[in-house]
Amino acid sequence: MSTEENKAIVRRFGQVWGKGSLAMVEEFADPNLSVYYPVLGEPILGPEGFKQFLTQFHAAFPDVEATFEDVIAEDDKVVIRWTLRGTHERELLGIQPTGKKVAWTGITIYRLARGKVLEERGEEDALGLMRQLGVVPA
Repeated sequence: MSTEENKAIVRRFGQVWGKGSLAMVEEFADPNLSVYYPVLGEPILGPEGFKQFLTQFHAAFPDVEATFEDVIAEDDKVVIRWTLRGTHERELLGIQPTGKKVAWTGITIYRLARGKVLEERGEEDALGLMRQLGVVPA
């Protein structure tokens, strides 16, 4: 697939973090999908595991919005610099709801194979998020 086709796939797939439909996981995730973010601790394996996590994430941040600032592609990889914004209304990752409006940023590298997302590996501003939630002092 071309880099432009890969970018289009990732733009659609990445929207699952915002108000995107979980059907995007079904449509664009490889059966061997792996999702890595430091804040998660352990990788999420497989489309079903990812959908389960996203369901919890959307419950915790029901008004979440995802914005993509940059999308860069080369060969089978697409990189997105993103911002997520939402209100923390339910427990997530052991953090009780705070009712606080937060925004955090990150960069994610997606690796594709045969038009499907095989790997999502990101680095997020977890410290900034934890400070906004009051988990870590400013």
